[in-house]
This record gives sequence, structure tokens and C-alpha cells, in this order.
Amino acid sequence: MNGNPSATLPARLWASLFGDSIRTAITILLALFVIFVGPELLNWLLLDATWSGSAENCRVNGGACWAFIGVKLNQIVFGAYPTPELWRPILFLAILVAIAIFAYQRPRHIRTVFVSLFVALIVGVVLMRGDVLGLQRVDSARWGGLPITMIVTLAGLGSAFPLGVLLMLGSASDNPTLRVPCRLYVDIVRGIPAITLVFMTFAIVPLLLPQGMMIDKLQRAALGLTFLTAAYVAEALRGALEALPRGQREAAAALGLGYWQTQALIILPQVIANSMQPLANIAIAFVKNTSLLIIIGLFDLLGAARSSLFDGDWQGFYRELYLFVGFIYLVICLFLEAYVAKMDTERRARIYR
Repeated sequence: MNGNPSATLPARLWASLFGDSIRTAITILLALFVIFVGPELLNWLLLDATWSGSAENCRVNGGACWAFIGVKLNQIVFGAYPTPELWRPILFLAILVAIAIFAYQRPRHIRTVFVSLFVALIVGVVLMRGDVLGLQRVDSARWGGLPITMIVTLAGLGSAFPLGVLLMLGSASDNPTLRVPCRLYVDIVRGIPAITLVFMTFAIVPLLLPQGMMIDKLQRAALGLTFLTAAYVAEALRGALEALPRGQREAAAALGLGYWQTQALIILPQVIANSMQPLANIAIAFVKNTSLLIIIGLFDLLGAARSSLFDGDWQGFYRELYLFVGFIYLVICLFLEAYVAKMDTERRARIYR
């Protein structure tokens, strides 16, 4: 009944809530949570909350102090970026929002979206750094908040995907001199905690560079997350590759296609299409892993938010802070999930037409 689009709305709702024993148990647990915890939580979040005023007003009212978020909003979202130049990170985020809206409305225009994101990344770095077109230079040490999270995410994912493709091809190769190192890389890196790999990259990369050559903290952080994510991308793609029938390669060979032509025109498009959901999960994990940047002194969204608690007048309102930051992360991750789901739906619709 739940899959029947002609069923009435009450029938579909009943099937969604009580269609089987697991759904029934979840519905009952949620109902109990709403009954016993909901009223008190609602009072704290909204009814007794302080929306404007001082920290003393918040302490007197006893509810959530959303006034703290309003006062510290610039610091939470943009970190220590100079206030007179805030229009630059705001413009960068506005460009990303516009691309996101276009991408969701036009899920078939994948190449256009990827090219737009690449251009947006370059524009974002130029805007944030400045020193061109009359823009004041801002050192990357002063970058922070949501813009730095998005820059690292775009740069890291954009680098991790092609590296993951190469690792996948190497892992599936019949040549052991390629297969063994690629498999070792994937297995070892996937077994290292993300926080350890980021710290190792931050500490070890400068030692491997030629004397006099330096890479700033932002680039090293993106590099560490890229190495980690590439291993997961390779494994996700390898699973989809093994699911493809071998006849596809044989047919390509019969047509006279070489190895790289076969991969680019026949194999990889199918592998990527069949891996959209795992790749979306990897992208979501990457966004959340950017919170690890704080361990190497970069104030990403979470780090910039935590720095706002150093103000003695507003100490103690960490619950509101983490709820607000968590909501931002949630919106980003839900959008990624919804976008990939819509792309997959469009792809399946084209297949079965």
C-alpha cells in the first residue's frame, strides 16, 4: 500500500507509520519522546528563549539565549575576517547558494554544475585573499567560519575524486605493480582515523618539501582530507566496477576501443552513475570532517563558533552555539543527500522511458 500512488493520503500515512513492526516501534518511541520531552524542550527552545538583549537577560529568563547567536553571528560564520571586507565572503557564499539552487532545479546539468563550482572556488579564493583588482590582501590565517569550510570542501572533493578514480583503476588492474600499491594505499588510509591523517599531513608534508618551499596550513589541511577521501572514493567506485558485467569490456575490445577509451566512454560513466549514493555519503562525511581543521589552528565553521565563547560576558551558552552550528551542517548535508537523490531519480527516469 505504501508504494501505491493511488492510495489515499490517510492510508499512505498509516502505512508509513505502522506498516510493519519496525515502523510501529519507531513511531511509538517518537510519540513517547514528544509527550515526555517535547514540552520542556519547546519551552527552552522557543517560549522561554531570549531573542535579543544582554547576557544577563538570558540568564534571568533561563531559556535558550538566541541573542548570543545574533551578537556573535559574524564571528561564528566568518571568523576573524576583517569586518569592513565581509562583503567578500558573503558574495562567495551567495554564489554557492545560487549554484545550489540551479543544481537542484536542473539535476541533468551535472557538467555545468561542476564547472560552476570550480569557477566559484577560484573566485572564492581570490575574493577571500584579495591583493588583486584593488582588493585589500587578507592573510589566510584570518580566514574562518563557513567560507573556509566550503573552500576546503570544494578543493578537497574536487581533488579527491580524480585521485580516487586513478586508485580504483589501479586496484582493478591485472598488473600487480599497479594493483598492490593502490590496494595498500586504500587499505592503510581507510584504517587511519581522519584526525590522525590530518595531523600527520600537517606535520610531515613540510619535511618532504624542498628547502625554502612552504605550503600554508589551509592547503595542508585540504591535502590531508583529500588523501583520506580519495581512498573511500576508490573503494566505492571499485564496488560498482566489480558489479559491471565483463561483457562490457569485451564488447568495447571488439569495437577496437583502447583501454582509456573503454574506461572513459563505457566503464566510468556506468560506475559513477551506480555509485552516486555512496559518493554522496563520502561528500557528507567530508563536510563533517572539516571540523577537524581546528586541531591545526584553522578556524572552520566549528572552530570560529567555539572562539565566540571566549568572550567572558557570553560564556556558558555553548548549547545554543552547537545547535546553531549543527543546524548549518545539517542543512548542507541534507541538501547533498536531496540533490543526489534527485539526480538518481532523473537518471532512472531516463533509463525507463
